[in-house]
Amino acid sequence: MVKDTNSSLPRRNNPIGLALVLAGAILLIVAYLVGWTSSNLVLLAGWLMIIIGAYLHIRQQKKREKY
Repeated sequence: MVKDTNSSLPRRNNPIGLALVLAGAILLIVAYLVGWTSSNLVLLAGWLMIIIGAYLHIRQQKKREKY
């Protein structure tokens, strides 16, 4: 018999959601330190990265878990 090797391999974790959250937070911190707080575009980009990253991370966690 042939053993199914795919079931014994660990699933790869795709951390794109957490990476976006971290990148958004770093962008907001750098914008504050440099003084770009008057630019709405930079602040909006950081905020959107955090929101989209959190959504992707939660969606990935729900798909991975078995209820």
